[in-house]
Amino acid sequence: MKFVLASQGFTTDEIAEKVSKLVGKSLSNINISIINEAYIVIPGNKDKRWLIQELGNIEKYIGGTIDFVNLRAYTKEEVRKRLLNTDMIYIVGGKQFILPNLFKETGFDEILKECSKDKVIMGTSAGATVLGKQIESVKYWEERYQVEKEKIKDKTLGFVDFNIVPHYMREDHKKWNKEFLEEVLRDNPFPVYAVKDNQAVIYDEGKIDFVGGNPECFGKDM
Repeated sequence: MKFVLASQGFTTDEIAEKVSKLVGKSLSNINISIINEAYIVIPGNKDKRWLIQELGNIEKYIGGTIDFVNLRAYTKEEVRKRLLNTDMIYIVGGKQFILPNLFKETGFDEILKECSKDKVIMGTSAGATVLGKQIESVKYWEERYQVEKEKIKDKTLGFVDFNIVPHYMREDHKKWNKEFLEEVLRDNPFPVYAVKDNQAVIYDEGKIDFVGGNPECFGKDM
């Protein structure tokens, strides 16, 4: 299995080149399918420029076919057909808690598991955290997302045995700094990597590598 967990996607040449190596194709020949549904419930008064920028970076680096696969619009079989004919599945972030429920409701979690055998899967922000292990810290959920852990109906998919905190130390995320994460993730039983927008964590058949420098690690390191 090959996964890329990032904050904001193709923000640097280094991330793009690492993805190319992982896929085993030049960037100009990579075909990509995009899952982009976690932004839908973000309030209308919230600026969406980040989404335009992220999709623009995909267009900048990926030279093959770019497809959008809408889980709400297509049948399960149509989703499977589209994804089996691509090199890479790219899951865009957005609102937390949307994707675990949506994936299980539509059966996409099963399709993703099937595709993970020979496709590279890249997630950004909430699209990355859904791929990792479920963070169980009550304080983490209450203080960062203002939600009680017990109200999280669906857990993340756990394809990899770690997770990330996206957008680490970005201007609008600075209150969730090292001291905060050390406190709320102190007893977390697996590693949680705090990833900046120019960083990514690569999982390649059990081996973990970092792009853009080593991120801060919280919880129990492996």
